[in-house]
Amino acid sequence: MSETNIAVVKDGFEKFFTGDIPGFLQLLADDIHWDHRGPEIVPINRLYEGPEDVGEFFKVLSETQEASIFEPREFFADGDRVVCLGFFRYTVRSTNKEWESDFAMAFTFRNGKIAHWSLIFDKGAEAAAHQV
Repeated sequence: MSETNIAVVKDGFEKFFTGDIPGFLQLLADDIHWDHRGPEIVPINRLYEGPEDVGEFFKVLSETQEASIFEPREFFADGDRVVCLGFFRYTVRSTNKEWESDFAMAFTFRNGKIAHWSLIFDKGAEAAAHQV
């Protein structure tokens, strides 16, 4: 099951890269918990619940930031968990400030769908880029 789950994560990244957010949302469990909590200055920082709410995350992300680099580099799986290590660089549209960070994304699967997602990265760099 671990390799299948990695394939789902890779498929999700491909859908994200090509702008197929409706296709990405199909990979999520109905009760998905999408955890992007952090400093309040960043408009996307909160807990999202359900695919429709996660769709709102991607909408606000695309309105407020633009990725110039997004590189998932390594994938690890054990049972129903997948971790992806990578690097990204974004520009905040309102300030035109760039920020970057290594990241670790953790996905938990249930019945072949992503049921929980969380992200570890330099939240301070992202928050600083949102400050005018």
